[in-house]
Amino acid sequence: MKTILITGSSRGIGRATAELAHKQGYRVIVHGKTDSPELNEAWHAIGGGSLKVAFDIADKQATHKAIENLLKEVGTIDILVNNAGVARNFLKDINEVDDDKAIEEYRTNVLGTLHVTQAVLPKMLEQQKGSIINIASIKGQYNLATTSTLTYATTKAGIISLTKALAKTYGDKGIRFNSVSPGYTETDQVNDWDEETFRRISDGTILGRIGQAEEIAPTVMFLASDEASYITGSDFLVDGGYAIKGK
Repeated sequence: MKTILITGSSRGIGRATAELAHKQGYRVIVHGKTDSPELNEAWHAIGGGSLKVAFDIADKQATHKAIENLLKEVGTIDILVNNAGVARNFLKDINEVDDDKAIEEYRTNVLGTLHVTQAVLPKMLEQQKGSIINIASIKGQYNLATTSTLTYATTKAGIISLTKALAKTYGDKGIRFNSVSPGYTETDQVNDWDEETFRRISDGTILGRIGQAEEIAPTVMFLASDEASYITGSDFLVDGGYAIKGK
């Protein structure tokens, strides 16, 4: 049985991926920043031999220590999904950028992804096998970046670049790196949208609707699988056709 760690898996795309991984027979490690009721609920819902772990991926020391303890318990982590991330700056103008919020985005989205990868990678290298999937965003695509999420977009573009760089470095050592760029997906962030925004975004897709977390998870799990053994260094856009509609 392969073991998969999915960061930020107490809700949204992370939880949908954890649930699908469990159905596919993986030993799932669900993760949250804190040992919250939400994390416990997700863990119990997935059940079936799953594990839970809580640590702040932005804290390098805490991350490495938590992964070290995990590896003592499970032996190996075969697949890592770097899903945890935050969006803090929502702007109408470049002058509205809050530096502290931007730094939090960078520390979590970019450095956090690096911290978890650093901690998991040595065991994968020892085994000469592993798959790491980083969750980016359509906002990380050069033609889809917007001022409204300016600083968040730069971190997600960084995730795509980071993925390709690591794929080049570790491909001959049996480790595959890919990223998935979800389009607008019905997660907690959508709760803040007004009706006009929801309609505008939905109309911006070819399919005429925003996505569901359960529609992103299968692409992630395909990249985790041996069926994707010849795929590395790629970014997969799962956006309902938003990128090519021209909105």
